[in-house]
Amino acid sequence: MFSFENASPTAGKMEARKEIRMHRADEARIRAAAAASGLQEADFIRQAALMRAAEVERRMSLSVLPEEAFAAFKAAVEAPGKAVPGLAVAAKASEGLLKDAG
Repeated sequence: MFSFENASPTAGKMEARKEIRMHRADEARIRAAAAASGLQEADFIRQAALMRAAEVERRMSLSVLPEEAFAAFKAAVEAPGKAVPGLAVAAKASEGLLKDAG
C-alpha cells in the first residue's frame, strides 16, 4: 500500500523551507511514526507530502467516465471530421497571437 518510490526528494541542495502548525497530539503521532520508520521527522513529513502530491498528480492525469459516456466520447473521436464554416478563417486571423509552450 505504501510506496516510497514517488516519495524520494529531488536530488540537490534543499533550499525551500516550510513551516507547519499542528496539534500536539498530531505531532506525537508523527514523531512516533517517523521513529518507527527510522526517519527524522522532517524526512517523514517530506515523504508523506511527496506521496500525497504524487497521488494528486495521478488523479489529475486520469479521466474517469461511465461506460456509456466513454462509448459516446469514443464514437465522437472516431467519427469523420466535419468542415466548420469560418473556422479556417478564424484560425488564420489568430495566427501568431499564441505561442507554443514547447
